[in-house]
Amino acid sequence: MANIEGCPSIGVTVKDVEKRALLALIREELRRIRAEKVLILERYGVREFNELWRKIEEGIVDDTDAHDDIVKLDYLEYRERAEENSKGANGK
Repeated sequence: MANIEGCPSIGVTVKDVEKRALLALIREELRRIRAEKVLILERYGVREFNELWRKIEEGIVDDTDAHDDIVKLDYLEYRERAEENSKGANGK
């Protein structure tokens, strides 16, 4: 059974462990989100959402074909901002 007080011999408290675990979880989620964004953006040969949007406006990419990816990218960017805010609120 784990020691509920943490590990004072190395100066780690339960609170420190919880904080580090939360930050690791947030970093992992950010990596997953960013990887998924890259896969979608590479499909259209762009590096960011706005570039994809310009291609749609110029008629280079059909908005009907890209609809699901646009919605997914919008959601991923929202999640990325939320995770970044969580990371900032919990320390770097």
